[in-house]
Amino acid sequence: MACVSSPQRRLATSIFRGNTFVTSKQQLQWPSATTFVWLLMIVSISLLGCGGDWDADGEASTIDSTSAKIRATAPGETPPPAKVTADPAPPQSDTVTPVDGSNSSSPTAVIVVEEPAAVLVPAESTSPTANDQTAAADSLEEQLAAFTVPPAWLESTESSWDTSVPWDDARQEIRTLLGKGDDASRREGLKLTWVYLQKGDIGNGHEYGMYMFLGREPLWAIHVYREWLAKTDHGYPPYFGIRALASLYAEYGQFEQAVPLLERGLQTPPPDPKWTEMRQAEMHDAFGDLYAAWGRIDDARTSYQEAMRLFPLSKPPYGRHLLPRRAKKVQSKLDLLSKESLKGTTLRDGHYKETALGYSGDVKLTIQVQGGRITDIGVQHEEKIDQNACVLIPEQIVRNQSFQVDSITGATVTRDAILAGTLRALQQAGLK
Repeated sequence: MACVSSPQRRLATSIFRGNTFVTSKQQLQWPSATTFVWLLMIVSISLLGCGGDWDADGEASTIDSTSAKIRATAPGETPPPAKVTADPAPPQSDTVTPVDGSNSSSPTAVIVVEEPAAVLVPAESTSPTANDQTAAADSLEEQLAAFTVPPAWLESTESSWDTSVPWDDARQEIRTLLGKGDDASRREGLKLTWVYLQKGDIGNGHEYGMYMFLGREPLWAIHVYREWLAKTDHGYPPYFGIRALASLYAEYGQFEQAVPLLERGLQTPPPDPKWTEMRQAEMHDAFGDLYAAWGRIDDARTSYQEAMRLFPLSKPPYGRHLLPRRAKKVQSKLDLLSKESLKGTTLRDGHYKETALGYSGDVKLTIQVQGGRITDIGVQHEEKIDQNACVLIPEQIVRNQSFQVDSITGATVTRDAILAGTLRALQQAGLK
């Protein structure tokens, strides 16, 4: 799922104003005419699809199933990046699909990563002007120029992990650390990633950028993905990197820079034609997220509709059983485009249950409505790395009585599942 700091939100609101991890607990201030919200890498970065291509080579870290109830945000979390945020987030999809460098011919060579954060913007929002985007571009480039790789804090970060252990074991430890949600573990995971990179023992290297993205280091991730996508010797088309960088650009209000990246994804055929429709659907889905964040609502609808058309036509060698649910998730994004606030709506009191497809499996929701308002959202899930999204997102929905929530880098799929499930549950309660 993307983190957004106060400076980022200020920039976001000034310029206009989603197959992984990171949480943002700050509340966005939504100007009436410039509302910007992330809805969906990090999806299926799977695809990258931000939502779930996260377990490469068939490996999967395990985390006990948990039940989350709304509670106050836990202290001690690192504030998000100094800019704004959306779905690519780097990219994801909820199906198990190969990513950069993976072997598309083998069902075991897969990665499930969160897709880039998706964005939802009310229909009345307006697009940022050319001057706004130029200012945002200048600001981003200034921040990138001032950012050092690796950052200074890396030197003082310690780890008890034996770095003589091969990368295949280390990567599982890194994922576990990034999934814990606290800043110390996050930094330790990134430190290990850097150490293995320096050793030259990091596979084909595609996980370097992924972990920076999932580890709440957007500027670092942008540096890495720019270099990664400039290469021409990718063993497998870099769909994940494309969606991830496009998502990061959207976070910083650089919508125009994201367009050619996603166009590149659309124009790059997979080695195995059986994946063609699915990759196309994922890119159109990412375009929908981008346009929604950009305020181009009609274009967002068109892109989402094309993704919904293609998903059922896809015939991937595996993961096909998830395609109808992926199309359903896109439909939820379409529905949410017009839902700015729940205030003023008439909801029937009661308890409503709904299930949505998450990163690691089903996310089960129980919505309580009292006095016509949402008073509680219970979440049962088996997400491996949710960056506390199963607590933060329900908390924001209840507090704001709105679907406008912060983006959570590396947990886009989980967030989208909660939003989609809540929407369908409220439709049972009479939401039109």
